[in-house]
This record gives sequence, C-alpha cells and structure tokens, in this order.
Amino acid sequence: MKQKKNTRPIGLGSGLSGLLGAEVGRNTDNYKMIPVEFINPGPWQPRKTFDKDELESLSNSIKRQGIIQPVILKSDDTVKNEYFIIAGERRWRACQLAKIHEIPAIIRNDINDEKIAELSLVENIQRSELNPIEEAEGYQSLLSNYNYTQEDISKAVGKSRSYIGNIIRLLSLSVKAKELLLEKKLTIGQVRPLIGHKDADIYLDIILKNRLNSRDIEKLIKKENTKSLKNKVKNIDIINLEKELTEITGLAININFDNLKKTGTIKLDCKNLEEFNFIIEKIRN
Repeated sequence: MKQKKNTRPIGLGSGLSGLLGAEVGRNTDNYKMIPVEFINPGPWQPRKTFDKDELESLSNSIKRQGIIQPVILKSDDTVKNEYFIIAGERRWRACQLAKIHEIPAIIRNDINDEKIAELSLVENIQRSELNPIEEAEGYQSLLSNYNYTQEDISKAVGKSRSYIGNIIRLLSLSVKAKELLLEKKLTIGQVRPLIGHKDADIYLDIILKNRLNSRDIEKLIKKENTKSLKNKVKNIDIINLEKELTEITGLAININFDNLKKTGTIKLDCKNLEEFNFIIEKIRN
C-alpha cells in the first residue's frame, strides 16, 4: 500500500517545470554544461512521440537565440557522468538537430523518481502533449512502478477515477486499433466498444469501410452479442444446403457460417471406415 504523502498533492495548478523553475532560481550550485550525448530521456517520461516540424522550429530558434532555459537532469546511478532528463526533452532533442554539443543543465538528484513521474505526467497533460496511449501508459506506469492507486492519480492530475480507468483500458486494445487511434483515423469513442472484444480487428475493417460513429459501433456489437447469445440460429439457406449435401453424400452434414467474418466450417460425420474412405476419394478426385 502506498504511504500517504506529507506534502500537498500536486494538481493541475503546478506542473513540473513550474515547481523546478522556482527552486532553480534560488540555487544554481548544480548548474553545469553537459554534453548532449551524456543525456538520456527519463524512464518516467510518458511522452514518446515528438512533432518533427515543432522540433525543427525550436531548433532554428535555438540556433538564433541560444538556450534560454536550462534542462533539468538527474544523475544516472548506474553509469558515471550520464544523466536522465527530468524536464526539457524537447530542448535536448532540438539541440541535437541544431548540432549543439553542450547544453546548460541543472542537476537535481534530490527529487525521488516517484515524484518526478507524477509531475512529468501532470505537466504533459497540462500542455495536452500526450496522445491517448501515452497518457494511458503514464497512468499505468504510476500504478505498476510507483505504487500509486487510481485515487492517487485522480487527485494528482485532476481527473475522475472513471476517466483514469477508462483511459488505462485502451492499453488492452489490439495493435491495429492502437495504430488507428494514434493516426487519428478513429477516436477514443469509436474504439472504446472494442476493448476486450475477440473480433476487434474484424470490426475495425467494418467501421472504416462504413464510416461508423461510436453509437453505430455500439449498436453493431450489441446486435452481434445478441446473436451469439442465441447461438446464432442458422438461416433457412444454410439449413437447406445441409439437407442437400446430406442427400448427395449420404452423410450427416453440419455447416457453421459467420456472416461477420465471412468464414465458416463444414463438418461431415463418418460413422465407419467405409464412409471415411468414401469422402477421401471424393476429395482426391
């Protein structure tokens, strides 16, 4: 169980750079110029994707005006003279594009990883810089790696517990569904009904082809679930086909066809070796 914090919870009123910026101004003893190759993204950083055009624009600005605000780093305990980024990953990436070899930095080894993870997530959410999957992964990281509860996260980021839970559930989507979500070809509302559904990728093709909205998708899945509960009663065409094939072969025929997947099976019941050999010969010929 996570211990209660003695400090006030961090909410949307104060982000990572705001908190660190205030303290940096009072203490520059740890100010250093650090080679960019000694710096790595922090493992607590929820944001994984960065807009190329925005980085290029920032890189050009740095070339003209230099780096106005230092990045905030924490020493890597496992590798000497290497650091993780607490705040300023965009600046670090832009400096590499600008071919700048050293970057001004403040070293903050006094802040624990748990607090950094929380504050980094809050700041990214404040700036609306995370896509839904990154946001979900950020919440899951707090739960898995830093012993947070959904209630703790809710208070930290200023969102309801139900919102946190629903976003985390996006991580159980198929790879294809996540890609379509990240490419903004589908919305959260459209993919949410597919969470946990074994035929999710089949539905995705139907949704894209017919441009279904979230309400249409919910109706479609509800309709298919109802069919499943009724064991998908065979239509008259399938029943008639079974009778026809039974008369031709003299064997009991059972046909199952899934209209959604457009796939199915045909089962032939052979009561003895003679009937079995009869079918094999028919297939061979």
